[in-house]
Amino acid sequence: MKSQPSQLSSNQLPPGPDLRPRALWFFSISVTIVFLLLGVRLFYIQILAHDQHLSRARSGTGRTDSIPAYPGDLRTSDGVIVARSETAFSLGLDLRPLSEEQIPSVVGAASDALGYSYGRRRERVGDVHRRKAKRQIYANIARRVDGEGRDKVRESLSGQLEPRILKKALVVDRMTRRNYPKDEFLCHVIGVASHDGTGQEGIELSLSPWLGPRSGRRRVITDAREQFRIYSPETVEVAPVNGYDVYLTINSKAQGILEEELQRGISKHKAEAGLGVLMNCKTGSVLAMASWPVFNPNDFHRYPPKVLAERRKNRVIENAYVIGSVIKPFIAASAVEAGVVRWDEKIWGGGRFHRIGGRRLEDVSNHGPISVEQAVVYSSNIGMGEIGMKLGRDRMIAALARFGFCRQTGIRLPGEAKGKHTPAEKWNDIYSTTSVSMGYEVMITPIQLVTAFASLVNGGYLVKPRLVDKYVRAGEVIRNPPQLVGHTITEEASARMRSILHRIVEEGTGRYLKMKEFKFGGKTGTADMNPLNTKEDYLASFEAFAPLDDPEVVILVMIEKPRSGKIYGGSVAGPVVARVLRRYFSIPAKPEFERLKFKGW
Repeated sequence: MKSQPSQLSSNQLPPGPDLRPRALWFFSISVTIVFLLLGVRLFYIQILAHDQHLSRARSGTGRTDSIPAYPGDLRTSDGVIVARSETAFSLGLDLRPLSEEQIPSVVGAASDALGYSYGRRRERVGDVHRRKAKRQIYANIARRVDGEGRDKVRESLSGQLEPRILKKALVVDRMTRRNYPKDEFLCHVIGVASHDGTGQEGIELSLSPWLGPRSGRRRVITDAREQFRIYSPETVEVAPVNGYDVYLTINSKAQGILEEELQRGISKHKAEAGLGVLMNCKTGSVLAMASWPVFNPNDFHRYPPKVLAERRKNRVIENAYVIGSVIKPFIAASAVEAGVVRWDEKIWGGGRFHRIGGRRLEDVSNHGPISVEQAVVYSSNIGMGEIGMKLGRDRMIAALARFGFCRQTGIRLPGEAKGKHTPAEKWNDIYSTTSVSMGYEVMITPIQLVTAFASLVNGGYLVKPRLVDKYVRAGEVIRNPPQLVGHTITEEASARMRSILHRIVEEGTGRYLKMKEFKFGGKTGTADMNPLNTKEDYLASFEAFAPLDDPEVVILVMIEKPRSGKIYGGSVAGPVVARVLRRYFSIPAKPEFERLKFKGW
């Protein structure tokens, strides 16, 4: 009997071929193809299209950062730094962790640490309260604070706030500030720059294109975590460029002498203000320039606004004055050059009083018969009135223009005044002519006066006053040479004028200033600053040149409204000039010089 085939259950299948090797093979092939494609793609991105994708990444990802550059230094001709840029800090408060009750004590402590006045402290407290009320989150305390000031504020606030609150509340940002190492020294020439280095006045403003830096730019790429990374130097798009270092014509020694002696003279005569300028008469280089009162450009905000405005005024540049008798050499020289008088011509027969066309003129004393030269030496109002009448209106106005009066000199300082004189159409042939001859009905700036005076003694060359000697950056040197503006008088007339100005110091209105061991020349001047007012406010002036044989410098000193009982240029401004010249030329002062009772005009 044949056996029957066994019946298989429904869940049992006959054994088939093994498929695992085939599946593994397909998987391996697939993975290989994927990796091959990825490799090709990476090769394309990293090699073939590298530049394209890098450019797209740089342009579409990250940010552009500024690379800081710094303004140039200001230096005197002898290398002393008077303005420079340095690291500073801006201090502020995050108002969110502070309560209204904490604000007065916190701001007060910070103000005390910075040495603020009571008024400024109250101002800061009020400002912070207002910002808090408006739900603003930040209030500024101070800008341009040095590291010591930052540490003082932090230490002071640590006594007011818990460490965790202090960490959140005090905001410190690093910045660049302009620093003036010598404080008030040369302040009116230097001026001041804002917290970001932008010039606001003085040389800082007028030379901002030279001093100012050009910041650079670079791309900063971000990753997913917002971590910034500079890939390479290639990310620098624009390189930073620092400003030029500017070397002034100012000599630090001369500037120090002038400032000291000017302040000494102002204090002695209880005057309201004053100014002085020392210039090389051949090149126009300003060696020293001073105006008083002064201010500190490092902390000028501590002054009340009205006081600050008066302190920041550079009187040498910005003020025009009725100058009085210091104008007389210019009028006399112009009359001789015009051929209407001669130096030795007698123009007045003597006496203290004289009428010219109905106008009464008066001299301090009776000089007797005088010539044109003697009218200048003895500062005769009568003599100058006669000379002025011979010169006449048109020639006098032309003479003022030839000497550079009543127009800007072009010195590199902002705010230069022009001055003015009575217009030709309003000119009175008697009163205006005689008044201008004595220094009235004309307003002249000190920088115009000292520049014109230099031409009187240097051979007749009117040279533009200059404050900048050179610009220096990275080995590059750009010089600022002297510039001739015009001619005022002949060399012969200039030689004669030097002799006349010397006579003024030897025997004329400046005779109490003469020195046996040092020869120089000068002219005194005294002007009523309120000729139409009963209040007697005088301007005492003295201009001089030195040495006599080969003039090197000219100097002008003006002192406003002296209250010591003395008003004349020879007794108020003259001693200041004499002391400056002694110290500048290293002439030892004799005891009798310092004890001398100046009685000049």
